[in-house]
Amino acid sequence: MSLQLQTDQLVRGAVGPVDLKLHLGCGSNILAGWLNTDSTPSPTSDYLDCTARLPFVDGCLAAVFCEHLIEHMEKPSALSMVREIFRVLRPGGMFRVVTPSLEAFAHMVLDPEGAASRLYLDFYRRFSGNTRAEISDAVNSIFYLHGHRHVYREAELVAMLAEAGFAELRPLAAGGYGDPVFDGVDGHGNVIGGEVNAVEAFAVEGRKPAQSAS
Repeated sequence: MSLQLQTDQLVRGAVGPVDLKLHLGCGSNILAGWLNTDSTPSPTSDYLDCTARLPFVDGCLAAVFCEHLIEHMEKPSALSMVREIFRVLRPGGMFRVVTPSLEAFAHMVLDPEGAASRLYLDFYRRFSGNTRAEISDAVNSIFYLHGHRHVYREAELVAMLAEAGFAELRPLAAGGYGDPVFDGVDGHGNVIGGEVNAVEAFAVEGRKPAQSAS
């Protein structure tokens, strides 16, 4: 059964539980065995607007993953998306979100000569083509380029997931994994380099409680 057919049947509530895993905002990171979706569909992904109600019945998905997506949304919209993800996950289902780290960029500003700052600045100069860029330019780009709307602190994002109902919340470095269902899913490090990605971003994984009513 194709992933698209599974999705169609789940939307109609025509099938029981299956191990369907949803990848939101996939871009070019197409994951085998996942339903890859994006606001800009492609031959290998399906269209899905994650700012609207997700087109799934309650409690039908085994896992949901989004990477470098939530920072493109205003914070109230992000919370609405997280609540929708909680709704469509089955009890015991897992959620992983990866996003730039506000703490990481604050440390870069406060310690511009530190190893992490030098590593990131070297990347940013190559990325931007501006060999005279300073760490302040790199930090400003996280706020004002790429369509970003909100850059999160770790505790802030953990609190958002907890407010939506998630438990067993676990912050991790980007490219580091907790639950095996997510092993190897991150794709941003393949674009900017694993070391740079670990400096730039962090992940949070959480579980929908097994006894959740929604």
